[in-house]
Order: sequence, then structure tokens, then C-alpha cells
Amino acid sequence: MNIMKNIILSIAALFCSVVAIAQPKTCSTMWPYLYPEFTEGTIYMAGGQKVIQKVNIHTQKGSLHFIDDKGVVREAVLKDVLVLEVGEEKYMCVSGSMMKVVASEDRGLVAASILGDFQKLSDKGGAYGTSTTNSSTQKVTSIDIAGAVNQNHMELWNNRQNGETVDLVTKYYLVTPDGPVPANKKDIETVIGSSRAGEFKAWLKSNKIKWNDPQSLVTLLDFICKK
Repeated sequence: MNIMKNIILSIAALFCSVVAIAQPKTCSTMWPYLYPEFTEGTIYMAGGQKVIQKVNIHTQKGSLHFIDDKGVVREAVLKDVLVLEVGEEKYMCVSGSMMKVVASEDRGLVAASILGDFQKLSDKGGAYGTSTTNSSTQKVTSIDIAGAVNQNHMELWNNRQNGETVDLVTKYYLVTPDGPVPANKKDIETVIGSSRAGEFKAWLKSNKIKWNDPQSLVTLLDFICKK
């Protein structure tokens, strides 16, 4: 809890206001990244160091990739990463995945998980040219997804136009010192327990939440963090 509290306080201190910026809606199996190219970013490490690297977010699991001095794609150890800053966009590790900080206040923040819907692509069939019937039992890992660690960046870049289009799906989380909570009514009710169910229902009636609006979701911290 103390570690999460320190992260939240650090983000509040470093970045007083965070504005949600439109994200791309798709990536591809041959370029399964959030950004169209590796972009210079600043990594604030848990130990206090600040590292500048060309980075990208791999949309299969939300891992943080960077290019080393030999032009090889590497994966960062997320437990060592406090905050990632790319331009005006900020990210932090939530439940083992890099999520974008889209709203924040002293008590917590709203984080967006933006991942590729590779399972949908697998369910549609066509992985490696197979039919829908044959591919229905295949796992998502059967799809030829690029961006493997230790791959040469230029090789990856030269093949980026190939592959199949993958939809990006955004899910929001409320992050407090007690941990992350999916930003939806059902999961919040589970976290607060039956003893506060009636109170939450009344609060929602007085506060019209827009479940896809980070600036609206951040007001839920008023209720969740209330002791």
C-alpha cells in the first residue's frame, strides 16, 4: 500500500494535470504497438533514476519496450518503473501492465488499459491462413504477433505494413493506495461490500457518472476513498 501511495503522490507532484488525448483505434499483428513508431520517452525509475529511451507500448500485454544502443528491441522490467512520460502522456504500471494516466488527484487516479483485441482476431479465424472452423479452438498465441523481445528494430520496422489489423480496446481503472479497481459499477460494488451498497446507489443517483469519461470517473474516488 505504501508503495502505491508513493507512486500516486509522485504522479500528483510531477504532473499536476493530465488530459486524456485521443489514442489510435487500431494496431496490427506486425506492428502491435500503441505508437506508430518508437518515440523518445523519459522513464522515472523506482530507485530515483531518470532514463531517456526510445520506447513503445506493446499492446498484447501492455509491456514496455525500448530500443537499446545496438538497435535491438528490449523489454523493461516493470517492477522497476515508477512512471513513463512520452510527450505529454504519462503511464504507470498497474497490475503488471503499462496503463495511461488520464486523470488524477491527490487520493488516486484513473488509468486506461489500451490493449489489442488479439483474441477477437483469433476467434474470427484466418491465423496463418486457417479457416474459421479450424481456428476456433486456437489460442491467441497462435497468431503471428510481431514485436518479440530481442528482435532487431529495423527488421520489425521494415515489416510494419504487413499483418492483419487489430482493434484497440480501452478499459478504465481507478487506482488508489489500496490498489486498482476496474471502473465499472459491478466491480466497485464488489470492492466496497454490501454494507455500503445502499450508500453507493444513493451517491450514483446524485452524481451522474459517465463511465467512458475519465474526468467523470475520477469523481468516483470521492466515494471509494471515503472512510
